[in-house]
Amino acid sequence: MSALEVDGLGRRYGGHWALREATFDLPPGARCALVGPNGAGKTTLLNLVTGLLAPTTGRVRVLGRPLQVSGVAFVAQDKPLYRRWTVTDLLRFGAATNPAWDRHAAVSFLLAHDIPLDRRADRLSGGQRTLVALALAAGKRAGLLVLDEPLAELDPLARIQVMDAVRAMDTTVLLSSHLLADLAGVCDHLILLGAGRVRLRGRFADLLARHPATTMEDLVLAHLRDPGLSR
Repeated sequence: MSALEVDGLGRRYGGHWALREATFDLPPGARCALVGPNGAGKTTLLNLVTGLLAPTTGRVRVLGRPLQVSGVAFVAQDKPLYRRWTVTDLLRFGAATNPAWDRHAAVSFLLAHDIPLDRRADRLSGGQRTLVALALAAGKRAGLLVLDEPLAELDPLARIQVMDAVRAMDTTVLLSSHLLADLAGVCDHLILLGAGRVRLRGRFADLLARHPATTMEDLVLAHLRDPGLSR
């Protein structure tokens, strides 16, 4: 059974397709990098997979079932935490809004990364706020974790800490980022979007084995420069 199954997924705005005929699946426990240039359809795909948008065509299934918001944890790019709330306040909010809330998982995650529970969100560093958002996602115990640019505006050390935390999480992860070098050390699957279509998908090791590229950057650039490679 796939952790995430996307079949013929598309979203149209008037006469413009932001995403078209997207089809792929991820096995349980996969760490999948979602990459592509600006305007490729990444945000649209993430919003469809998390239920924030309704598809024009196609379907999404999580763990073999039709998409339900309760089965997906989503960390948006701006990490929308109530800035005047303490971390403990945010944990209480997580418990109040998630029927299957696992407080132990969330608190253990925070303590493992030395996040003070009595600190207000607006007094945390950017990296710490990202880790708090990940802790709330861990407490939700969802079958799929979706991350939209979690490394944006973080310094190199914070990016390493966040990606180490993502690697250790016990769930399937779909992660969008422009920082390909950071993704390569964590992600074992790759989805490349271009002009609203899936251009490349699969296990990263298998994709490299079929192409002379040796890095994720080389592989992605080659397929963006030569659309024929993706056919």
